[in-house]
Amino acid sequence: MWSSDLLRRGVLLLAVAGLLAACQVRPVYAPVGSPAAGGKPAMVTELASIAVEAQTDRVAQTLMNELIFQLRGGSALVTPKYRLHLILTTRVSDLAIRASEDIAVAKLVSLTTTYTLTEIATGRVVTSDNVYTTTSFDVTSQRYANVRSQQDAEDRAARAAAADIRLRLSSALIGKG
Repeated sequence: MWSSDLLRRGVLLLAVAGLLAACQVRPVYAPVGSPAAGGKPAMVTELASIAVEAQTDRVAQTLMNELIFQLRGGSALVTPKYRLHLILTTRVSDLAIRASEDIAVAKLVSLTTTYTLTEIATGRVVTSDNVYTTTSFDVTSQRYANVRSQQDAEDRAARAAAADIRLRLSSALIGKG
């Protein structure tokens, strides 16, 4: 009796080991053709071939830089297949007002980005859309702290918009192929 239990446990252990040997362990969101697997996935190459048009405004430059980093991961631009045109509108409004003094104690930064992805070879618009992000910041009696807080809120909004745009571009390029 004891030996048959040991034999059953041994067979069960071998079956479980066989099933586990067939499994692959990798991060859920890792690209399928990651460098560890010996190649670059097609989507990474497509995103890296998007040339982002230069911007002149501080917030627009922050968005442009963040997009370039998210699209290419810090690597150089490969031969550009697509051009990304951005139009930004930034608005700052009062969010909370101290009723006794009629002074704003919190403000809201609203960033609206209109983007258009165009195929360079044909001039065809691949996708075009609007992205709307908001962030808030507190207002104090110190002028420099308020300026810095507003810039930080604008930078956070630009980073959020860049992540949203990257996701939408990925979806559009997957649907294209």
